[in-house]
Amino acid sequence: MNNLTLPGELRYSEINRPQTHFSPPRNWMNDPNGLVYYDGVYHLFYQYNPADKVWDDMHWGHATSSDLIRWTHKPVALFPDAEGLGYVFSGGAVVDWKNSSGLGSKSTPPLVAQFTHSSVSGHQVQSLAYSADQGESWVMYAGNPIIENPGIADFRDPKVIWDDRSNQWIMVVAAGDRIKFYRSINLIDWEFLQDFGEGIGAHGGCWECPDLFPLTTKNQNIQKWVLLVSLNPGGPNGGSATQYFVGDFDGDNFRQEHSDTLWLDYGPDHYAGITWSGLSPINGRRILIAWMSNWQYANHVPTDPWRGAMTVPRELSLIETGQGLRVAAKPVSEYDQLRVGQQFILENTLIESDKLLCQGATVHDSLDIEIEVELDALQGDWILKICNEHDEQLEINCRVTGGEIEVRRDRAAFDMPPEGDFVRAIKAPLDLNGRQNLSLRILKDRSSLEIFTGEGVALITALFFTHRPLNQIKIELPDGDQLRLIKAVINELESIWD
Repeated sequence: MNNLTLPGELRYSEINRPQTHFSPPRNWMNDPNGLVYYDGVYHLFYQYNPADKVWDDMHWGHATSSDLIRWTHKPVALFPDAEGLGYVFSGGAVVDWKNSSGLGSKSTPPLVAQFTHSSVSGHQVQSLAYSADQGESWVMYAGNPIIENPGIADFRDPKVIWDDRSNQWIMVVAAGDRIKFYRSINLIDWEFLQDFGEGIGAHGGCWECPDLFPLTTKNQNIQKWVLLVSLNPGGPNGGSATQYFVGDFDGDNFRQEHSDTLWLDYGPDHYAGITWSGLSPINGRRILIAWMSNWQYANHVPTDPWRGAMTVPRELSLIETGQGLRVAAKPVSEYDQLRVGQQFILENTLIESDKLLCQGATVHDSLDIEIEVELDALQGDWILKICNEHDEQLEINCRVTGGEIEVRRDRAAFDMPPEGDFVRAIKAPLDLNGRQNLSLRILKDRSSLEIFTGEGVALITALFFTHRPLNQIKIELPDGDQLRLIKAVINELESIWD
């Protein structure tokens, strides 16, 4: 039995095993890598330790999908050179359509992956691998590294994009708490352009896993460039998180147009997210997936025989808000195909006391919950609880008066340390100015919660672990308060592994 197979009776049925999120059959997984779409296939590579369920000995694992939802496990794609350039850290991949690299042909364009080689001593350089058979097998470029270390300790996670306007490849690389920009015409020879980040954004930890891409508002009136930068530690709720910058890129320099720090997801368990290349010329979509964990406790989450999962793939958009342009995210529309029947539906109902929405064995492990409330009729705050009769629960506190959403998982932290970062309250701002309604979409899996508010600007992703299933969903109100529920729809989701 190899490391990507499990006995049939164990296949994706373990306690805490995600049912609607990608996870490896066994062992350790972290950052998504090499996201590329080619010939109808989404490729998901990822940081992988094939020998254990803790971080070490980094390879690139590999999976493919035709719909972003159901995945086929493939053999390990990239292997470390432990005695040479080192382990295979994070990076991206592109389709070299014009064969600018000379590593394929115009009739059979190569897939070209850029990644960091990190030696046993910690020396980090940027390297390249390529595939001439649509990602089935990979060859290390004989001339590696393609970018030498400029004399810094943390120099990693290259991501490449083709810039149509300047007719060149652009690479962004994390360097300490800066991002270095490079350009190339052939994916092999790179010229330094710019250091970005001094005095800008959050600097509570090391910058990692950048991504760069253009986004256009829905009405097509405004196009901006977005730079994603993951940060560890220093997130808004402790540990790992992903910030972003909105600005302009002219082929030589990126300039952000805001001074405040913007977060792609306020939750503690959304990290190292990057987007698929190869989609924009086909349908204009910009789709992201992230590692669903946090470096504060990633090596200790109570899962076996695997450790690590990905978020639901999310489609990104650029929207105009009262505070300026913001990146919004929502689950990809393909995710809706997992709905297998309405669990519960309630419309236009005035709730004047605590309300049990559903309970019992019919409350499935994986749910898609949509709730919309009327703000004008809301006198105070309200709580959505996902719980059981054994005092295990998740609390989603909607603090309308304070403009905040708070998630508490301290009573859904089975086998996690009783003190520390995992049990702290998780908070995100709610911009309710001028709004009549508040809508939430909540994706619950066996051990994860993803909350999308309103237009998708304030998001929270959080892991949880319980001893028994959470089989009740209820709304709680302070005494004397009332809530006008426009709708509550709860859909059961089928497993992506059936």
